[in-house]
Amino acid sequence: MKSRIFMYLFFFALMYVIFQFMNAKRYSETKEKEIAQLEEEINLLKIENLPVESISPKESDTRGFTLGTNPKAREYFEDQNMSPDSIARAIESKIIGQNLAQEDHPLVPYPGINGIMRINRVQTLNNRWILAEFTDGTYWGEALIAYFLDEKDELQFDTVDGVLYSK
Repeated sequence: MKSRIFMYLFFFALMYVIFQFMNAKRYSETKEKEIAQLEEEINLLKIENLPVESISPKESDTRGFTLGTNPKAREYFEDQNMSPDSIARAIESKIIGQNLAQEDHPLVPYPGINGIMRINRVQTLNNRWILAEFTDGTYWGEALIAYFLDEKDELQFDTVDGVLYSK
C-alpha cells in the first residue's frame, strides 16, 4: 500500500514537473517573439530618424518636400547665381521678423482667438512656395504662402490659403 502511494506521488510530481517545463517553454517562446517584433520596430524607427543625407532618393521622396531635397528648385536658384540655402534663411528671417508684439502676423489668414497669431516655423518647399505653421498659444494652423523675388531681388509674399485646427 505504501509503495502505491509513493508511486502515485512520484507520477504526480513527474506530471507537475513536465507541466511546469512545458509552461515555461511556451512562455519563453512567446517572449522571444515579442522581443523580435520590438527589435524590428526599433529598426524601422531608426530608419525613419536618419538624416536626409543618408536616405536613398526613393526614400527621400516620401520624407516630404523641402528646398534642400528638391533638385529642380535648387537648380532654379543656382541658374540665377543665388544660393538656395541663403534664400531659405532669408525667407525664414523675414517671415519670423514680421511677428509683432501687438498685432497678428500679416501673412496669417486668421485673426488670433486667444492671443496674437504668430508664425512659429517656416519650411521652404521649392522656388515658389512656403509652408508656415502659426499659433496664438491655444489654436494653431498652417498657411501656404507664395513668394517671389521682385526686380530689386526683394522678397514678396502672398498668402494663398490656410487652415486653422481646433483644440
